[in-house]
Amino acid sequence: MGLLLEMIEIIYNLLIGLSRVTFNLFFGSWGRCILTLILVGIVAFVVYQYRNNHKNDYKNKESVLIKWFESLSQESRKKNESKVQELIRVIKAVGSIISLFFLDVGIHFMNLFPFWNRQRKRFKKEVKPRLRFKTWRSLLGMMGLFGLLSLMFSVYLTSIIRECLRIILSYVKNQNVYFDWKSLYLTNLFNFKILLEIPTIAIPLALLLFFLAIKSAKINWEHYRNYNNNEHGDDRFATVRELKHQYVMIPDRKERYKGKSGIPIVHLNAFNIQGLTLSSRMVYSSNRLNKIMTNLEKNALLSQYKAGYYLVDQQTINVLIVGGTRTGKGESMVNPTIDIISRAKDQSSMIIGDPKGELSQASYETLRKRNYNVQILSFQDMDFSVSYNPLALAISAAKHGYYEKVQARVNKVAEAIYRTPKKNGVGTGNQKYWEDTSISLFNAIAIALIDRAAEAIKVGEKDAWETVTIRNVATFLTDLGSEFVFVDENNEVTSPDNEAAMRKTKLTHYFDTLRQINQLRYSKFREMADINFRSSDFASEETKGNIYSSMLSGINLFLQDNIARLTSKNNLNLLDFGNPRRLTIQFRTSANVALPNPYAFQTATINIFEDKAQRLGIKRTGKQLIKNAKATIDEAGYLTYVISPELPERTRIEVTFDSPNNEAEIFDHKYIFKATKEYERKQGRIVIDRYTRDKILLGMKIEVVQKPKATIFDKQSIEFVYSEKPLALFLVTPPNRNEYGFLFTLLIDQIFNANYEVALNGGRSNIRRIQFLFDEFANIPAVPNLSQKLSIALGQNFQFMLIVQNLEQLIEKYGQEETANVIGNSSLFSLIKTNSLDTNEKFSKMLGNKTIDTRKLAQAVLNEANPNVDQSTEKQELLTVTQLAKLQAGEVVTIRTVKARDLKGHKVTPDPVFAHGRTEMPFRYMFLDDEFDQSKTAADIGYKSLHRGLNLKALSINPLVTAAALDEWVKAVKAKKDTSFPTRYYKLAKKEETKKTIADQKEEVLDDEFNTGLDLP
Repeated sequence: MGLLLEMIEIIYNLLIGLSRVTFNLFFGSWGRCILTLILVGIVAFVVYQYRNNHKNDYKNKESVLIKWFESLSQESRKKNESKVQELIRVIKAVGSIISLFFLDVGIHFMNLFPFWNRQRKRFKKEVKPRLRFKTWRSLLGMMGLFGLLSLMFSVYLTSIIRECLRIILSYVKNQNVYFDWKSLYLTNLFNFKILLEIPTIAIPLALLLFFLAIKSAKINWEHYRNYNNNEHGDDRFATVRELKHQYVMIPDRKERYKGKSGIPIVHLNAFNIQGLTLSSRMVYSSNRLNKIMTNLEKNALLSQYKAGYYLVDQQTINVLIVGGTRTGKGESMVNPTIDIISRAKDQSSMIIGDPKGELSQASYETLRKRNYNVQILSFQDMDFSVSYNPLALAISAAKHGYYEKVQARVNKVAEAIYRTPKKNGVGTGNQKYWEDTSISLFNAIAIALIDRAAEAIKVGEKDAWETVTIRNVATFLTDLGSEFVFVDENNEVTSPDNEAAMRKTKLTHYFDTLRQINQLRYSKFREMADINFRSSDFASEETKGNIYSSMLSGINLFLQDNIARLTSKNNLNLLDFGNPRRLTIQFRTSANVALPNPYAFQTATINIFEDKAQRLGIKRTGKQLIKNAKATIDEAGYLTYVISPELPERTRIEVTFDSPNNEAEIFDHKYIFKATKEYERKQGRIVIDRYTRDKILLGMKIEVVQKPKATIFDKQSIEFVYSEKPLALFLVTPPNRNEYGFLFTLLIDQIFNANYEVALNGGRSNIRRIQFLFDEFANIPAVPNLSQKLSIALGQNFQFMLIVQNLEQLIEKYGQEETANVIGNSSLFSLIKTNSLDTNEKFSKMLGNKTIDTRKLAQAVLNEANPNVDQSTEKQELLTVTQLAKLQAGEVVTIRTVKARDLKGHKVTPDPVFAHGRTEMPFRYMFLDDEFDQSKTAADIGYKSLHRGLNLKALSINPLVTAAALDEWVKAVKAKKDTSFPTRYYKLAKKEETKKTIADQKEEVLDDEFNTGLDLP
């Protein structure tokens, strides 16, 4: 026991001794204490900076390692491997990681040598002195430092002088005294007590040295000071540190991230093996090396983890990118942007231009796995395309009785077909005449078809709305516009021998008949059709023929079977892009639309609750999801409300009219609805999505629980559109088929306008952001009012990302003024690379100028030892035109215009961003090969089309039969006979002795091809 205590005492004394020695070493004097604290502070600051720069790399390191082992185990279980095989898999994975590491280190090591790294220095046109004092603070600091050094030196000299004086005095007194060498120790530099011990020597000496030090500091500062005061410009690029404070940092692949989707600004490699591998690929790339690295990453299952980070702008902004052909804009910007958008927690809907169909094929599976509803509108292979009827929005408005919207939406379609964009507002008057008359005639026929469908649906023609297609508009024109008829003064068909007979085209006769029936039975649609027709009917018969030809030339494309099938059906709901959850209810007290509706223009209050199931007979109160939301009933009695949050399985919806501004008649009216989610079922079992492994949601079934007695309510009065999936629409437009381009721009215009209207009437913003992403944007026809769309889009949660090869393309397509507005409305204006001189000059000027120091050497032949160096300042572009034309792969220059504050709310200057070096953009094949597999084809997708194999005759109307039936109906109405509107099967049904159903008539019409047994005039 005593020995143990002695050992403890020895160890204790040893530790005490070591601590004292250490303390005396670093803190033996207050001077050493200060130096030690400064050293510790510097080390702590360096560690903090390093930790801060790589903090994301160290988060959840243990969990990542655990996940990696779990993923290896899961891979083994999928293949039913034994424990030995699983161990072999782990050994292979570890070996692959080690091989990757040494391969990466070897590449970076070889890159240090000039024979391997063949880069040259760029962007450095100024050689700055190694020592440079920039501000007056440098002078004060230098004075303080020199003053402190002079004080320390004076103390040191005083110690030596005192010892020398002691020796001299001892010699005078004949004393045998030796020189104390301790007076030469450097510790005397901090012996400031000597100032009080020998003030007569120390203070004058200190003052003298201090004066010399200050003088020296002043001379040095004047000699080495920075005379560059940015007289010629102070523009510069934003630093990485500044960008980290201004933008959100997200993983560059696989992982989801919080908030809305973002646009990539720069890329930073992670401090891990994946980041090292990615940097190796960015430094050196070859097909063989890429295959080796890809196989090693797959063996080690590293491709499912991040290789770096993107700094992204999550604000709603417009982006204009310039990148010439073969500059890698698709690989470095388009593919990564799609990946970034799809990984956000708050995903955006996407409309993506896909000229060759490669993007849709490569990303289809990935987007489906990320819960996207992927649609492909393909003009390349139309049997593998979504169905799109350009008149679908007009049909929807007609069903709700929105007459003005019908006119506006039909007119938008006509404008897209016939209106030629005028560069800088310049166009010929003759051209405008033919365009205007063609548009009016198209509007007239289309609205006439809508009127026919609205009447036919009332008498049992259930598919009447499906006959409103552009193909039927074209057949109406070709059949009725090319034939003539003789009519009398009452517009009744007569013999050409009749002296009062007038010769008209059957198309003119049809609209004259519409005017007659409208006087007997009024319809707003007939009136609109008649007005539009009359505006194109003033010309002579010869000119009318030219008008008909002009109109037909615009829609002749729709007579092709493939286009006709694609545009005769519609399963693309344009409102689902930004507003996927919409509740539409029609409130009315009478079926007679001529009577005033007390609900019109009144305010409804909506409350939505979670409807929990009862347990043991006890009613449970659910969470209130929406509280006292207000909405205005429109003129037709419709309430349209966009629901922002996702709803639970069962929901209770309450609509009341107790607003103080409402009429007393409906003040106490209350409606209660119950909505339940519906899932796809097969043989009674719920179907599971093979991509997401979730149940396939079809929508919500809604039923009425409570309503006032004096109201009319049926299933047609309620429409509940509900979806929890964002939409991704790929527009495949072959570059060699320019005739399809107007459908592309029409769809863009319709998506924007439809969602913009809903956003304004609702919460003034789409509940889901709509992202337009168009590569080769200048190769499609001009989008109507593009600059206006960019200007007003951001507030309603639209975002445009447009990519062009150079600015001249935009100018050629839109004109100088419109292009300037497009650039002005783009928050990010980026350059990947282009050989366009004008475009590079534009960017160089927008980047601005900086002030650089220049030095000129003047050397005399006879006085080479004393050269004269003249220093001055000059203006230099941040990047010159030639430098911009020589940007390397992955480098991007971005001009920012609206970045006002950083993530913490501090004001910032939106300096331009130059992604290069450690911040350059990686290409898709380097790290996103799994997400965007370029080997995928259309056969791998197996896209199902609604219109594939469609029999066009089933949705056709025979214009000649329709015109003849309309004549007979007018005669019957004039004779005051009780007759209904003739359906498109009317003539055949009339010849039968027995009464047949609409379905029977439809089958006979299809068999007899619409014209069997008809006596046409």
